[in-house]
Amino acid sequence: MTQADDRLVQGEVRYVEYGDDAVAYLSERDPRMADAIARIGHVWRVRDDDLFQAVVHSIVGQQISTRAQATVWARMRDGLGTVDAAHVAAASVEELQAFGMTYGKVGYIHDFALHVQDGSFDIAAVERMGDDEAIEALASLRGVGRWTAEMILTFCLNRPDVFAYDDLAIQRGLRMLYHHRRITRKLLERYRRRFSPYCSVASLYLWEVAGGALPELRDLAQKAGPARKRPARKAGEKDGGAARKVVRKGASAPRKDAGAGAGTTYVTTFETGMIGTLTLASDGERISHCWFEHDRNWDADAAKTYVRKDDLPVFDIACRWLRRYFAGERPDSSELPLGLSGTPFRMAVWGQLLRIPYGQTVTYGELAERVESQTGRRTSARAVGGAVRHNPICVIVPCHRVVGSGGSLTGFAGGIEVKARLLAAEGVKMG
Repeated sequence: MTQADDRLVQGEVRYVEYGDDAVAYLSERDPRMADAIARIGHVWRVRDDDLFQAVVHSIVGQQISTRAQATVWARMRDGLGTVDAAHVAAASVEELQAFGMTYGKVGYIHDFALHVQDGSFDIAAVERMGDDEAIEALASLRGVGRWTAEMILTFCLNRPDVFAYDDLAIQRGLRMLYHHRRITRKLLERYRRRFSPYCSVASLYLWEVAGGALPELRDLAQKAGPARKRPARKAGEKDGGAARKVVRKGASAPRKDAGAGAGTTYVTTFETGMIGTLTLASDGERISHCWFEHDRNWDADAAKTYVRKDDLPVFDIACRWLRRYFAGERPDSSELPLGLSGTPFRMAVWGQLLRIPYGQTVTYGELAERVESQTGRRTSARAVGGAVRHNPICVIVPCHRVVGSGGSLTGFAGGIEVKARLLAAEGVKMG
């Protein structure tokens, strides 16, 4: 289990599990992977333990957006009560179509449920099978291809050694991390042997790289497309599959919570007892924002669309972290599923903010030097200051630890007094 094993189960949210042994093995075998792991930190990805639901969810998500998939899935759960073989098999084709699915998808899902019901598809046996046998069994289902089967093994059965050649984002991640122009089957097999028996864990980091987690890396393919933020199915594959949310330090999230086609933004509040009330925002799986009272980055118009939901599991995780912080402990931000999103430059700056130790400060100039060393591009204290000012997750991403030359307290989203209180609470002596 990982150092975060006690947080793998929070309410209804579970995350893909991998241990320190996997991280140590990959780091020892490959220096570039070791560097990626160290810089990215723990990768949080949502896991679905129910194999029947995972298959149905994958079929629902075929060739539609993640947002549309979430809408259909919510209707299905509300309409059926429980998404299991008995309820799906008992529903009529018309009832299933009413949830927003095409006739073809309904046929795949209904057929799957009937096979599970009559025992012709032994779903419990799949869970006991080896990887190759399980992939073959799942891919035999109508509407499920090999790529989707591999994703189900990774994100439902939590198999540690799955490496999907047909995943375009894995290929992109390999090109970026190892400076290849093309990934052939032979080359991918070489990496498979290198990463095995932890190919699934290596895949998590390759997806992060492909999504821009290390902004200085570039795809050398001549016709490289934009970074994908989820595992990409094989070009032309018809079975599709469910997109899995990335939940990590430095993950992607909508730059604006509302009006950007990003789905519902949930909010809750946390009373600090020291600096007033913080407002937390989430997409349901990761923390995307944390605002101070009277925060200059607060968007009143966008806030009109936010949905208050105090019992969201990810809020429980974050509030417990904040309680520890304001009690004088030193919780690590890598313990939280964060969803940062911004330009590559801002992501680089925010990543450096997360590296500033508790109780220490750096100047804007020093931070600029660190970002320049990371990205290899000339930058300035002024440019870094602009990125710091737009930090969307206050306190947790500690922009309060950045000070002006000579240790002066400069502008701050929560106000200079709040910044001073946070630094004093961490034992920083100013002036």
